[in-house]
Amino acid sequence: MKYLGWIISIVLILIFVFMYQTQYRPLKRDIDKLEKEIEMWEDVLKGEKGLTGDRNRFPIERFFDGNKLTPYAEVEILRHFDPSYKGIEIYVSAYHPLERAQQIIRFLAEQHIEYRQSRITIEADSVERFEYKFLK
Repeated sequence: MKYLGWIISIVLILIFVFMYQTQYRPLKRDIDKLEKEIEMWEDVLKGEKGLTGDRNRFPIERFFDGNKLTPYAEVEILRHFDPSYKGIEIYVSAYHPLERAQQIIRFLAEQHIEYRQSRITIEADSVERFEYKFLK
């Protein structure tokens, strides 16, 4: 009885290590490999189209209050605005992405920010994410 706590602790640690090795690590390795592949394809497309620009990713709660842009989001978009950019690529995902994309387009129109080309990718998935990239 005196060693029962230690035995249970060691068994739990072994179960945790087993689950980490068999569940988490393979999944993490696959995700890292996919991220590298996506980055590689983005670099290939940039080279073909001559597009450059840094992708900025932000948590949804900093950019949207419900489906409305927050003041932080408006300042952030204006802070990165540069008339030398040819366009903006916006990626909105999660719940109500159409309303959120409309808010971004409305804000850009209100600020009289016009790009020769703009591309908005809207994806409905369970991960809330917002990112944009200015195209040079």
